[in-house]
Order: sequence, then structure tokens, then C-alpha cells
Amino acid sequence: MSLKCAAEACTEAATALLEERHFCRAHFLARAYRHLESIASQIQDSHFHSEHGESAASFLEQCMRQTADMACGEELPGNLERAQVLDILLWASELHGRLRRGPRVGAKIPILLRCEDPMKPWEEKTETRLLSLHGLHLECRHEVQKGNTLTCIRLDNGRRVDAKVVWARVKASGETEAGLRFLTDEDFWNLETGVAAPDVSEDRTR
Repeated sequence: MSLKCAAEACTEAATALLEERHFCRAHFLARAYRHLESIASQIQDSHFHSEHGESAASFLEQCMRQTADMACGEELPGNLERAQVLDILLWASELHGRLRRGPRVGAKIPILLRCEDPMKPWEEKTETRLLSLHGLHLECRHEVQKGNTLTCIRLDNGRRVDAKVVWARVKASGETEAGLRFLTDEDFWNLETGVAAPDVSEDRTR
């Protein structure tokens, strides 16, 4: 049975996924435009990058995937929607590139990731995949959700910092991939001095 569009009072079949909700093509396009306009109006603000950069990047990546699928799928019913799909794809790609031009490096730094929730505490050793002045990107075996607060402890020097999960998704392997934003402004990775770790290298894949 096909899914119905999540927009209120809409009876059309859903054809695209955006932020965990299914929409018909018309409502997907309208919603995507609103979000893109919001990101575009705030992207020059440095606070936006530190507070919303990871979640905005996740949205833009999903937006690009969905519009690319539309562009390569069945023929769209009219020239207007076809033009809108391509416009959203190009706009999302341009905004994603602007988000990723900040200081972001690929590095594998061993850390202890700890959840201090008294109802369900846990900890595990893992390693970073991407670093920025404001946070990190990693994978872990435990379930984490957007909004969780976790403690990150560097196993190379013992430094620790609290961070909030700004996005998370479960991979096919069962591991969770997540982006975390630090709750302080300290240069936890020493990126500004260029001595984050011996194996830090520029990330050239994003």
C-alpha cells in the first residue's frame, strides 16, 4: 500500500522523504524551498555554523538525494515542476558547498564516548572520522539520538568535553553514525594551532 502525503489535508500519494516524513511531489518541493530559503538567509552567521551546521548539512544531503532521484526517475508531469526539481538540486548543492568550506579535517583520533544518563549509562571506545572547531563526526555501536548529550574523552591526552548530538542515523551495519557539537567554545582538537593529532589530514571528500 502506498504511503499518503504527510501534509495536512493532502490525499496525494507520497513520492519523497524529507526529515523522516513522506510527501507528495508538490508538498516536497514547497517544503524544500522554505528550508533552503531559511538556510540561505542564515548561512553568513558564524553562530549558525556552530549551532546548526551539521543538521543543515544533513538536510541538504537528503534534499540532494531526493531531487536527484526525481530528476532521474519518471518524467515529471510539467515543465514547472521539472524546473523546480533542478533548481532545488542546484541550490541545495551550492549551499552544501558553502557549509563545508569551513575548517573541517579528516582524522582518526581515539576517544572514549560516554553517556552519563543515570537511567541507561554506557561508554565505548571509538574514533573520530571528521573534526571541526565546533565538533566531530563519528560512528559508535550504541544507539544515540538527536538531542542527546554525550561526553567525549580523548584517549591520547585525557581531555574531555560535553557535546550534543545534532544528527544521527543508523547504518545498515547496525552502527550509528552521528554528528556532535561541543557545548563549549574551547579548541578541543587544537585545530587553530595545527597540532590536533599526528595523523590529521585534510578531508577532500566533502
